Amino acid sequence: GLTIMAAKLLWAPVVLDAEKAGKDGKPTGKKEKGVGVTKWKEREAKLQDFLKKLPDKYDYRVSFEDGKFAFVDQKNVIWAQAGVRLLLSYNVKTKSVVGGWANPSVLKKYAAPEVKSIPRKDVGPKDVKEISYKIADAAKCDYIYKAVNKNNWVFLGLIGLNFLEPKKRKLYNSSTGWLELLVMILGRLRTVIRFKAAPIAIAKAFNDAGILLLQQAKTAYSSNKTAVAMLNMGGTIARTIANELKTWVTDKSKAYDQNHIKTILQRLLEFEQKAIMSGRENT
Repeated sequence: GLTIMAAKLLWAPVVLDAEKAGKDGKPTGKKEKGVGVTKWKEREAKLQDFLKKLPDKYDYRVSFEDGKFAFVDQKNVIWAQAGVRLLLSYNVKTKSVVGGWANPSVLKKYAAPEVKSIPRKDVGPKDVKEISYKIADAAKCDYIYKAVNKNNWVFLGLIGLNFLEPKKRKLYNSSTGWLELLVMILGRLRTVIRFKAAPIAIAKAFNDAGILLLQQAKTAYSSNKTAVAMLNMGGTIARTIANELKTWVTDKSKAYDQNHIKTILQRLLEFEQKAIMSGRENT
């Protein structure tokens, strides 16, 4: 579930047969010699070779609303694309891991399936990489791409990564509008707090939503000034609320305080109305 367990579990690499991915990211139908950690290290090397063929100063774009991932150039033109699954999020400072399936801001079909036998806390940088291997196996991904945002690492599973022919390259556009994305995430946050999930889960949901909105402002919607402003504002509000909710975790007597819940819901509503008005003014 969403509750972060404080148990320390040992992880043994899973031995799974997997199709070997070719240079273009597509499976060749051949079986890989390596299994577990060895297999994924081989794939990491192949992904690095793939990345070397991208233009200088390439960037990535990801949309968890339609499950699409792309590598783009400085003009936001797609050079390579893949399907994507959220594997896990890792906080370097707290050394905590949250599986993609526990992120309420991501549609279930674009998150990795739950893998129960993984540690959630006291995880070192080297260990989190091996955890990502296990989750990527469960999600049947071809590659793992680590997106770094200060103290937060997001591990993305890529499926069917391939280059686009020059004549087929086009500007990246998410099929989901920024306002639709924003309204949907706010709706999910309301659900999490109204149904009284565990305090630590609620705080994590708001924090993860904030990170996602800030990330989308820098990537998928970076060319839209209104979208950038609203997504950044929403991300900041969500993370501010997440910090406030930490008191629910440390002091049980403050958890589910009705006045606090009403205040949070009112802030979300006021921001949503502001975003909708901004969206209408710029259409």
